[in-house]
Amino acid sequence: MTRALSSSFRLSRSRAHLAVGLSLLAILIPFLFAAGYLIHKAIQVNSVLAAGEPRLARLLGLRDAAVPVREGRTAAESALSALAYPAEQPSDRVGTELQQRLRAAADSAGIAISGSQVIDGKEENGLEQIVVAMNFDASHEQLQQLLQTLALQTPAVYVDSLILMPMRSRTPNGRLIVQARFCVLKQAQATGN
Repeated sequence: MTRALSSSFRLSRSRAHLAVGLSLLAILIPFLFAAGYLIHKAIQVNSVLAAGEPRLARLLGLRDAAVPVREGRTAAESALSALAYPAEQPSDRVGTELQQRLRAAADSAGIAISGSQVIDGKEENGLEQIVVAMNFDASHEQLQQLLQTLALQTPAVYVDSLILMPMRSRTPNGRLIVQARFCVLKQAQATGN
């Protein structure tokens, strides 16, 4: 009987262990499942963050570069205004103004212009070229004074072409017949795309 009791005690003890084990397992399985799910989500979040770090670094770099870029743009626009007319100004008005500037500079150098005409220029790299062709005769000194005067003007006046021929006369007088093309630049109209 002791043996039967011992065997029955062992059996009930085994059943108790089994019941406790199954109860613990029933409790632990949801926790293990939840822990596995959380670990899986943490790995996913870390991989998304790792993939986004270079983009975030670029965005932070762009944010940090905004002020120097703005300052550079302001400086470039300021420099461009000394070299070219603004896009808002009509091309025909710029051509007329260039003719007036050239005539005033020629008058100050003592040069009489025999003819001037605004001719079509070309547009390249966001700038439109406005050209004035002029004919006049001048001495070397007058031509030099004219070119020096034009070099100081803003927006800048450029010499597109300059053809010099000695004036033919019976007595050498050192005068030149000049065929010149002067141009200024104007910012081209931005196309809204």
